[in-house]
Order: sequence, then C-alpha cells, then structure tokens
Amino acid sequence: MAIFTQVSAQTVSTPIVGFSKVQAPAGGRIVAPVFVKPAVFSGNSSITGQSFSGSFSSALNPTSYTDRPNYPTHYVEIVSGANEGMTFDVESAGGSGITVSGVPTSLNGTTVSIVVRPHITLADLAASSTGLQDYNDAITVFRENNQKASYIYTSTGVVADDYSTPADNVVIYPGTGVVLNNGASALFTFPGQVKTTKTIVPIYNGESIVAPVDPQGGASVSQLNIAGALAPYSDAFSVISTTGDLAANSFYSDGTDVLDENYSPVAGSTDLSLSVGNGLIINANGDSNWVANSPLGN
Repeated sequence: MAIFTQVSAQTVSTPIVGFSKVQAPAGGRIVAPVFVKPAVFSGNSSITGQSFSGSFSSALNPTSYTDRPNYPTHYVEIVSGANEGMTFDVESAGGSGITVSGVPTSLNGTTVSIVVRPHITLADLAASSTGLQDYNDAITVFRENNQKASYIYTSTGVVADDYSTPADNVVIYPGTGVVLNNGASALFTFPGQVKTTKTIVPIYNGESIVAPVDPQGGASVSQLNIAGALAPYSDAFSVISTTGDLAANSFYSDGTDVLDENYSPVAGSTDLSLSVGNGLIINANGDSNWVANSPLGN
C-alpha cells in the first residue's frame, strides 16, 4: 500500500514532499525509489565542453576510498528545454564549476536550467527498510554492458557479495530500481521530494531495470511512454509481480504502442498497472533512452 502526503502542492517554488510505503513480501520483487533528494543547487548554468559554470563545493565530488570502489555522490540534471531530464554524474566540482562527461556537443555554449542533487544509494535503500535480514537478503543492481552485481544487506551497512567490502555508496540512478531477494516480509518507507520534471533513463543493450519516479503508482504500461524507446517486435519488457514470487508478464512494442505477449495492443485486463515502487526489466538489442514523465504529468 502506498501512503503519500504533500506540502504546498500548488506553490511552484515550494518542493512537494512526502513519503510512500512499498511492501516486499518474502521472495523477491523490484524495488525502485519513488522520490528524489532535495537539490543542493538550482539555477541557470552555461555549458563549456563537459563543464557547467558556477561555484560549487568539493563536497559534491565522488567518493575517494582506498579500500573499496568509488562512486559519484551527486548528479547534474538539465530541467529545461529539449534536453530536460538528461543527467550527468559529477566527476569534479569546485569554484570554477562542475565537470561531467557525456554532454552532447550540441549543448556547448548554451545556457540551461539545472539542478544538482545527491544520488540515492544502497545505504538509503537499507535505511528506509524494516524487516530485511542480516547477511541473508540480497540486492541486485543492473548496469550497462549487461553487467549485474549483487550486494548483501546487513544492519550495519550494505556489503559486496564477498560479505565484507562496504557497498553503501553504490548508486541507484534516477528512473531505475533493483531486484530484491528477501527471506521474510519487509517494508520500505521512502521519504523525499516529488520529481516535477521529466527523466531521461538509459536503456542498455541486454537487460536493464527502469522505473517511474512516482510515489503514488498506478500508471499502466500503455501510459509509461515506453513503446517508442523499444525496437518494434524485438525488444521486450517484463512487469515483475510484487507478491514475492517474481512471476513476470511480458510485453513488446510496435514502435508506437505497447503490445501483449500475442503482439496485440494492450487493452483492458492486459494493460497492467504498476504498483508504487515497481518497475520493468527490459531486454533490448541496443542502447536507447526512455523519456519518463513526471508523476505530475509534464
């Protein structure tokens, strides 16, 4: 059951905040964060090459551990224009700006509206949970190049699959989720801000997990704007059950509409709705992007 509250929903300048509950019966399911963290910067910035102008704190830099992998701690998101929803990990930050990678050359010399936010991590996921079992329950993260990595929950911090290397800083990117395998029923209580802008979510060749950043849930697969991001009659996606049995319902695309497993446009009972905190596992034959709308409808 999802529970959602909001503050000053009619005031554009005031973030809409709340919390949402995601049930995880014993067995497994996709778990996706349904809010974003508060921005540490919001404003206009000019782009030169791979840099955004401004004066920023070095506290935005990636982690710098010597005994474990390092991860980005913050990301820049464009929130205006044709590239609304595009995100970039902060690679370095300081008084002269933020350096990232992957900025399209077409944006060089332009000025855009951006926000800078902290990433949601496995530590945040663990902190929001009750009922997970020490050294038993696993969290699997899907990455590009069809790579997957499993991590283990402990009450003192998430660790890698060697059961010792700290992994709290592993990132759950905006518009994605993880696969949870849990031995007993658990509950996640997600707090945060409602995302008011689009999210551009990478779909990688192979398997990817994508998920709406939506604290209320209820969108059907035909409403997700996903069909155009999939290769017609080739790429497939699955809606995973939230009852713990990891059962899957498969869907396809004709390039415009979502199709059921018989390659017919979804309608009625075949147009499944996503419960809050659920997502899709996509099997794709190439890279693309899903443009996910804000739950507020833009």
